[in-house]
Amino acid sequence: MRHSQPAIATTAVISKTVNLWDVGTVRGQQPAPLQSVLLPAARVRLTIILPRFSQTGQYLVAVTRNQSGTGVVAEGTATSVLKGGKEVVSVELNLAGAKAGAYFLATTHEQNQAAYYYPLQIR
Repeated sequence: MRHSQPAIATTAVISKTVNLWDVGTVRGQQPAPLQSVLLPAARVRLTIILPRFSQTGQYLVAVTRNQSGTGVVAEGTATSVLKGGKEVVSVELNLAGAKAGAYFLATTHEQNQAAYYYPLQIR
Protein backbone atom coordinates (compact mmCIF):
# COMPACT_ATOMS: atom_id res chain seq x y z
CA MET A 1 0.00 0.00 0.00
CA ARG A 2 1.45 3.35 -1.05
CA HIS A 3 1.16 6.38 1.14
CA SER A 4 0.90 9.58 -0.74
CA GLN A 5 2.35 12.77 0.61
CA PRO A 6 -0.26 15.13 1.99
CA ALA A 7 -0.83 18.14 -0.19
CA ILE A 8 0.77 21.25 1.18
CA ALA A 9 -1.92 23.84 1.48
CA THR A 10 -1.02 27.31 0.38
CA THR A 11 -2.77 29.63 2.72
CA ALA A 12 -4.59 32.38 0.92
CA VAL A 13 -4.44 35.84 2.40
CA ILE A 14 -7.85 37.36 3.06
CA SER A 15 -8.17 41.11 2.58
CA LYS A 16 -10.20 43.05 5.15
CA THR A 17 -10.70 46.77 5.69
CA VAL A 18 -11.48 48.40 9.03
CA ASN A 19 -12.77 51.98 8.92
CA LEU A 20 -11.90 53.87 12.11
CA TRP A 21 -12.29 57.32 10.50
CA ASP A 22 -15.26 58.38 12.64
CA VAL A 23 -14.01 56.73 15.82
CA GLY A 24 -12.74 59.11 18.41
CA THR A 25 -13.79 61.56 21.03
CA VAL A 26 -15.15 64.97 20.21
CA ARG A 27 -14.53 67.30 23.14
CA GLY A 28 -17.52 67.29 25.50
CA GLN A 29 -19.23 64.37 23.76
CA GLN A 30 -19.13 60.64 24.25
CA PRO A 31 -17.80 58.79 21.20
CA ALA A 32 -20.28 56.70 19.29
CA PRO A 33 -20.04 53.05 20.36
CA LEU A 34 -17.67 51.20 18.07
CA GLN A 35 -19.01 48.14 16.37
CA SER A 36 -16.74 45.21 17.06
CA VAL A 37 -14.36 44.46 14.21
CA LEU A 38 -14.81 40.92 12.85
CA LEU A 39 -11.82 39.05 11.39
CA PRO A 40 -11.38 35.41 10.37
CA ALA A 41 -8.90 33.03 11.98
CA ALA A 42 -6.65 33.16 8.90
CA ARG A 43 -3.84 35.15 7.31
CA VAL A 44 -5.30 38.61 6.87
CA ARG A 45 -4.12 41.61 4.85
CA LEU A 46 -5.67 44.26 7.10
CA THR A 47 -6.17 47.77 5.78
CA ILE A 48 -7.07 50.27 8.48
CA ILE A 49 -8.49 53.70 7.73
CA LEU A 50 -7.11 55.48 10.77
CA PRO A 51 -9.21 57.84 12.92
CA ARG A 52 -9.56 61.47 11.92
CA PHE A 53 -6.48 63.59 12.80
CA SER A 54 -4.15 60.55 12.88
CA GLN A 55 -0.51 61.35 12.18
CA THR A 56 1.47 60.16 9.19
CA GLY A 57 4.24 57.70 10.02
CA GLN A 58 5.07 54.21 11.17
CA TYR A 59 2.38 52.24 13.02
CA LEU A 60 2.48 49.03 15.00
CA VAL A 61 -0.78 47.13 14.55
CA ALA A 62 -1.44 44.26 16.96
CA VAL A 63 -4.18 41.83 17.94
CA THR A 64 -4.08 41.36 21.71
CA ARG A 65 -6.06 39.41 24.28
CA ASN A 66 -6.60 42.48 26.49
CA GLN A 67 -6.31 46.27 26.61
CA SER A 68 -3.05 46.23 28.54
CA GLY A 69 -1.27 45.13 25.37
CA THR A 70 -0.27 41.72 26.73
CA GLY A 71 -1.15 38.45 25.07
CA VAL A 72 -0.17 39.54 21.56
CA VAL A 73 -1.63 37.12 19.03
CA ALA A 74 -0.24 38.80 15.90
CA GLU A 75 1.40 42.08 15.00
CA GLY A 76 2.86 43.96 12.09
CA THR A 77 4.31 47.37 11.29
CA ALA A 78 3.75 49.63 8.31
CA THR A 79 3.98 53.26 7.31
CA SER A 80 0.69 55.00 6.77
CA VAL A 81 -0.17 56.57 3.42
CA LEU A 82 -2.58 59.36 2.60
CA LYS A 83 -5.52 58.14 0.48
CA GLY A 84 -8.41 60.46 -0.25
CA GLY A 85 -7.46 62.74 2.64
CA LYS A 86 -7.35 59.87 5.15
CA GLU A 87 -4.36 58.11 6.73
CA VAL A 88 -4.40 54.41 5.83
CA VAL A 89 -2.11 51.63 7.05
CA SER A 90 -1.95 48.05 5.71
CA VAL A 91 -0.36 45.10 7.50
CA GLU A 92 -0.44 41.34 7.16
CA LEU A 93 -1.46 39.51 10.33
CA ASN A 94 -1.36 35.74 10.78
CA LEU A 95 -4.47 34.94 12.83
CA ALA A 96 -4.64 31.32 11.64
CA GLY A 97 -3.78 29.96 15.10
CA ALA A 98 -6.17 32.22 17.01
CA LYS A 99 -9.16 30.70 18.75
CA ALA A 100 -12.57 32.24 18.07
CA GLY A 101 -13.47 34.89 20.62
CA ALA A 102 -13.00 38.45 21.85
CA TYR A 103 -9.73 40.31 21.31
CA PHE A 104 -8.54 43.87 20.80
CA LEU A 105 -7.11 45.57 17.73
CA ALA A 106 -4.36 47.98 18.83
CA THR A 107 -2.71 50.76 16.83
CA THR A 108 0.41 52.53 18.10
CA HIS A 109 2.12 55.44 16.32
CA GLU A 110 5.93 55.47 16.38
CA GLN A 111 6.17 59.01 17.78
CA ASN A 112 3.72 59.21 20.66
CA GLN A 113 3.69 55.49 21.59
CA ALA A 114 0.07 55.80 22.74
CA ALA A 115 -1.83 52.61 21.95
CA TYR A 116 -5.47 52.81 20.91
CA TYR A 117 -7.57 49.68 21.42
CA TYR A 118 -10.69 48.66 19.49
CA PRO A 119 -12.91 45.63 20.21
CA LEU A 120 -12.27 42.73 17.85
CA GLN A 121 -13.94 39.37 17.30
CA ILE A 122 -12.15 36.48 15.65
CA ARG A 123 -14.37 33.79 14.19
